[in-house]
Amino acid sequence: MAEKLKDIKKTTSDAVEIIRELGSPDVQNSLEKIRDTAKVGSEIIKSLREPAMVTNIENIRKTTESFEKTSARIERVTMELKNSGVLDEARETIKSAKNTISSVGDSKNIGETMDALKEMLRSISALIDELKLTVVESKGSGTIHNIEETIREARSAFTEHK
Repeated sequence: MAEKLKDIKKTTSDAVEIIRELGSPDVQNSLEKIRDTAKVGSEIIKSLREPAMVTNIENIRKTTESFEKTSARIERVTMELKNSGVLDEARETIKSAKNTISSVGDSKNIGETMDALKEMLRSISALIDELKLTVVESKGSGTIHNIEETIREARSAFTEHK
């Protein structure tokens, strides 16, 4: 029995010490800060549930989806251009033009300049033919339609966002 009384006395003493600590200014300040933080968190959650905020979040999601779709379409168009050889042809035309321009300054090479100009014109003509074929193929495969649709979706997303 004496042992139980000692345990009760010790437990009571510990409880009193805890109550004293809870009443201290430092603990009270900490509890006040916790309460203030909880209020701010509650206000943030409440504001996120407001219809205007829900609409804004939905518009941001739609805009993100539109950008992802646009990016995928641009990648497909770029791959089609690479695969068609248009970019390589344009590169060759630019190189030819640079060579022609640099050789124009040398009056001794007028014959070579004329040949280079003819070659450049042939390259440009081939590039134009290639571009025509690419446009025809793009119309057939729907790539141009996809680009137009992508532009419309992007405009729509930006209009909705504003």
